[in-house]
Amino acid sequence: MKVYSLSSRSPEQPCHFHGCLRHALRVARWLGFFPVQGLGEIRPEGIRFKIKSFYSIYAVATLLGQVMMSYFALLLFFQTEVTLSSISNIVFYVTSLITNILLLKLAQQWPYLMTKAVETERGLTELTLDHKVAGRSSVLAYLVMALAMVEHILCTSFNIKFVMYCLQEAGVTTNVMENYVVHRMPYIFNYIPYSFFSAIFFEYLCLQSTFLWSFNDVIITCFSIYITAYFKTLNAVIATNVKKDKDGIPWSILRVHYSNLVKLVKEIDDHISSLILLSFFTDLFYICLQLFNSLHRNHVSFKYCDETQTNQALSSPFYLLYYLYSFVFLVLRALMLSLFASNVHCAALEPVYSVYDVPSSVYDNEVRRFQLQLHYTEVGLSGKFFYVTRNMILKVVGTIITYEIVLLQYSVTPNSYYNVSTTIPSTIDNATLLYTNT
Repeated sequence: MKVYSLSSRSPEQPCHFHGCLRHALRVARWLGFFPVQGLGEIRPEGIRFKIKSFYSIYAVATLLGQVMMSYFALLLFFQTEVTLSSISNIVFYVTSLITNILLLKLAQQWPYLMTKAVETERGLTELTLDHKVAGRSSVLAYLVMALAMVEHILCTSFNIKFVMYCLQEAGVTTNVMENYVVHRMPYIFNYIPYSFFSAIFFEYLCLQSTFLWSFNDVIITCFSIYITAYFKTLNAVIATNVKKDKDGIPWSILRVHYSNLVKLVKEIDDHISSLILLSFFTDLFYICLQLFNSLHRNHVSFKYCDETQTNQALSSPFYLLYYLYSFVFLVLRALMLSLFASNVHCAALEPVYSVYDVPSSVYDNEVRRFQLQLHYTEVGLSGKFFYVTRNMILKVVGTIITYEIVLLQYSVTPNSYYNVSTTIPSTIDNATLLYTNT
């Protein structure tokens, strides 16, 4: 395996690529997803990927844990009847495993990608990026991950309260915690015996899977903020240059700047296109799953609860708080990803309007070349199957609406649809809770 290290860079020049992404990647490194050293430094000279390091060992252990969770989810799926619960578990853990693998691959290539970004930034002599861009990117990353933690806490709290209510326990006892863990993760404890340490271990793996899902959206959003900021800076320079007539920056330089940014976008897209495809798939799947269960509400299956107790628990204000929070958070996160990623495409198209206003006195072959380049170059983040654009977002929304209309027309009876297995009871067979598996 080839290991890259970052080479020289002028000490007086900040690296905006490093600044916009290092805080988000530090969170991933703490959670065991991104074993790259040097992320804690302000400057990128210390960026390196080393196989023989604590972070790499931690990342390999995390990967093995995700493999284990996916294995148990698949094992339960093939050994029991097909239910929405088992399908949701497979999608959740398998996509988490794939995301983990893709992030490890990105970590190995990160010093190389950093070098490409540094070279591009050094060539953009006429552009000065606002230092606040890195701050906004970092705040957004920490905020989204903190909100994901709040969602996990709300879900765990409701599940524990639900078990306490069914067992008629006044407080959190050892019996409550054991039943909470065993019946919440039947795909694990149906095959291995329960113990305190195994409960802690698998709870942590579940938490990592939850953060992997959210982090996938976060990292793509941070990339989008960085790229869009540079295109907007270039657009402002071009708009100003049009008004300066012959005293402005040569159009050949501006065209080269644009070309360099386009090359950087394609370089970044080559490294994260699989993450983009996976992120849109999981977000779309779980939004549809949430909406499905808002129309066809299933019953939670827990051996110590009867139907009356279950309905009372699902009608409680605490459950409604969690349901609304989780659904709103999911939708807002998907919108955040879609809008920020589509901004790259919009910002890359914007110079065409300024170029149309170039006076005839300075209109030359360079301006003409720039016009043709803007017209025929497709710029944007993609999943290699689509470009993330505003039109694509509208198509996705239309698909979701169509899906819900079909569900309304074919009114499915929840109990007959789910056909929940009675041999492996689950604390959370309600798909509101299934979608995070937390």
